[in-house]
Amino acid sequence: MMTNLELRIATINVSGGEKTFETVEHDTRKSRQEALLMLVSRLNADVLCLQEVAQYIDADGVTHNIIEEISQTSDYEDIFYGKTIAMETHMQVKKKEMVEGIFNDWWNWCKGNAILSRLPFARLSDPSKSGVPRNIPLYRPISYEGNRDSDPRYTLLSRLKEAPFPFISTLHLTTLIGERPPAARPEKIEQARLMRYQQMNRFMDLVRQHILDEGLPLIVAGDFNATPDEIAITRLLESENGFIHLRPENMGRTHFDMNQAVDHIFFYPRERLVDYQCWIESSDLSKRASDHLPVVADLQIK
Repeated sequence: MMTNLELRIATINVSGGEKTFETVEHDTRKSRQEALLMLVSRLNADVLCLQEVAQYIDADGVTHNIIEEISQTSDYEDIFYGKTIAMETHMQVKKKEMVEGIFNDWWNWCKGNAILSRLPFARLSDPSKSGVPRNIPLYRPISYEGNRDSDPRYTLLSRLKEAPFPFISTLHLTTLIGERPPAARPEKIEQARLMRYQQMNRFMDLVRQHILDEGLPLIVAGDFNATPDEIAITRLLESENGFIHLRPENMGRTHFDMNQAVDHIFFYPRERLVDYQCWIESSDLSKRASDHLPVVADLQIK
């Protein structure tokens, strides 16, 4: 008889700390990095989904990436990093980090999403065999202008090599300049919501035939930049496709500029979810590590 899989998954947008690094002293930057490492260790997730992870290759060819430190301090053996923006393909003088990279002789600078797992990754087609996640675009603008309005958006799609072999996606959807307080404009809010709806619709096109129609378990976690009442969530995920929003027991904001959560975890299909507990990790340590708070869920899947 097959036993249920017990799994803890956590999602964090880590760029809050990185943005602060641009304007603070070295000691404060180091403190934020240390806070993130301590936070990840405390969360003790089996699968960790990260968004906006930056890395650069310095003039000596050494790669600097917080993922390696996380993997070493928290025992993650399977790691995958997917670039969304990179100097090598998106060089733009309006992007501060890229200009700084040029004048620091970096070989490359990039930002993207990552997934770290204590369980091995499987092939998407055959969970009995080892595999790697795939980095899949949901939105690629015609030209990159060095700002969030033209940021490409991707999802990382993975599968675990342990029954019932759940698929796990981490994604980061669009937010636009002028969408949020204090300078929010109605037309920008509407445009951003439409873009997120379109991106989620592309995600559904990706997973519908090979995952949803087959009734296979799928966890979607990340920074949606969408509050729970947006149609990208209420219509596409919940109403039309039957995803369960794993609602935190302490439901509230996950980003300091918002009064509702924009980071979420969803599960499909309902009948494969035995039980779950979900919460927003709102400790002082979380607030020191990033301007996004982690969302964590303990699941039992059959």
